[in-house]
Amino acid sequence: MKNNCAIFDFDSTLVSIETLDFLIAKTAANQKDEIEKITNAAMSGKMTFADSLRTRFAHIKLTKSDIDQLKSEICDYITTGFVAGLDSLKNDFDFYIISGGFLEIIYPAADALRIDRANCFANNFVYDGELVVGFEAENILAQNGGKPKIVAQILARKSYQKVFMIGDGYTDLEVAKANDKVTFCGFGEHAARESVIKEAQNFFYSVDQLVEFLSKNKAIKQ
Repeated sequence: MKNNCAIFDFDSTLVSIETLDFLIAKTAANQKDEIEKITNAAMSGKMTFADSLRTRFAHIKLTKSDIDQLKSEICDYITTGFVAGLDSLKNDFDFYIISGGFLEIIYPAADALRIDRANCFANNFVYDGELVVGFEAENILAQNGGKPKIVAQILARKSYQKVFMIGDGYTDLEVAKANDKVTFCGFGEHAARESVIKEAQNFFYSVDQLVEFLSKNKAIKQ
């Protein structure tokens, strides 16, 4: 078993976009600014994630074809450098994705990044025929404090010497607040949020900076 674990947020971290906002903008372009404000409020810790998700879904008029289109395009939005960066760390790290986004959209990018789908945790859309009518509210990641709970489940199954949580939002920072074994790495290449920067143990503005830090701070096999 590998000694190190790197857990990644998805939106505005592994990819350059906020996927739900991107989808909403396609069908409610006139509400794009309002939706982005809701997302930023949640990611800055000014609004609970559950409330932000419910509020954004109130604006949604999506179809399965909209989801399928973004699934086919999502790899184009993978943050430059992550494919090679993770490849350079793969011998020493297990990789996970924990996101408030949606598994359908995450899976193609995870495949490109060579992250096992079994190590991806996110929400699920609910359909009524071809229409997206909501999300599975009982999913842990649709609720407040979901990310720390998923991390606790992972660490209950596997014993890592070092655990790193990488992301742009306050929900990612909460993981380290809930578990002192976790080292938080803020990632601000796409979204640098002051509330996160203020409390972050470490903060990086590029993939190269992050990968160098992980490489230097990993636990070495005995």
